[in-house]
Amino acid sequence: MRGPAARRGSAAIADEAFALRLLWHTVHVAGEPAVLDVLLPLLPQATHPMPPRAEMRYRVLRHADGWEVQEEGDRLAVVPTPQAASDAIYVRAHRRAFELASLAGWSRVHALTVDLGTVRVLVVGPSGAGKTTLGLRLLFDGEAVQGDESVLVHRTGSSLAVPRAFHLKDGTADLVPELRGLPPLTRVEDVAVLDPSTVRSPWVLTEAVVDRVVLLDRLPEGRTGAAHVEPVPGPVVLEALVQQAFPVTEGKGELVRTLVGATAGASGHRVVSGHPAATVDALRRVAEYPSPIR
Repeated sequence: MRGPAARRGSAAIADEAFALRLLWHTVHVAGEPAVLDVLLPLLPQATHPMPPRAEMRYRVLRHADGWEVQEEGDRLAVVPTPQAASDAIYVRAHRRAFELASLAGWSRVHALTVDLGTVRVLVVGPSGAGKTTLGLRLLFDGEAVQGDESVLVHRTGSSLAVPRAFHLKDGTADLVPELRGLPPLTRVEDVAVLDPSTVRSPWVLTEAVVDRVVLLDRLPEGRTGAAHVEPVPGPVVLEALVQQAFPVTEGKGELVRTLVGATAGASGHRVVSGHPAATVDALRRVAEYPSPIR
């Protein structure tokens, strides 16, 4: 609900507010609608499998020098634009969320997470490899995409996707034409922002054991055709995971031990493809391979 702002000193306080889950936190944000309207599309709501353990509270006030962002009542930043205020909350809230996860024994890896039937697949690759476009293709194909950007893994073998809106570059609709049938998407700088629940609702995160790790490579520009699939040994998988990991509080040794434990029962594969539809077919073939003995 929006209402008139009340004045206090040099800042104006608006009563716009929302709360949502971010991993083990509940995040409360209140204040100026101009900032919240920018922030909210970046923080889509997903159903989490575990109860919250902590809370974060942010407020945005109109300030003489721009926009004041408060965290737990303390000044976090004063920035010149609503976009900068939104960025400050987004970055800080995620940093706190990842720190709590790290302290609880989880490590974060840059990967697409999808459940193909009962098989959990992590698709690992550098930025630009096509994970988001592939995740979008899987969403429209009715598969249970958990997240497109990063996943938390635990040495027990469990994994949990980090909820994030899909960030779509210009030209994505050429590869996934169903996008053109959606209402206009919110744009943030040079990307369009898509809430996964727009395509598949509800968006329910699940904690599950990792069954397959797929290293995603792209065909050279201009080449098309069926995707190539090959097995990959454990040391190669581990090296790729380390390269795509984002350690927070854990040291290198602890990170490696966590990644080894997280993938101990998973098989490794490499998929080379230049088109998301071909890659989806390859992932389904990978999911049908016999599972290794745990």
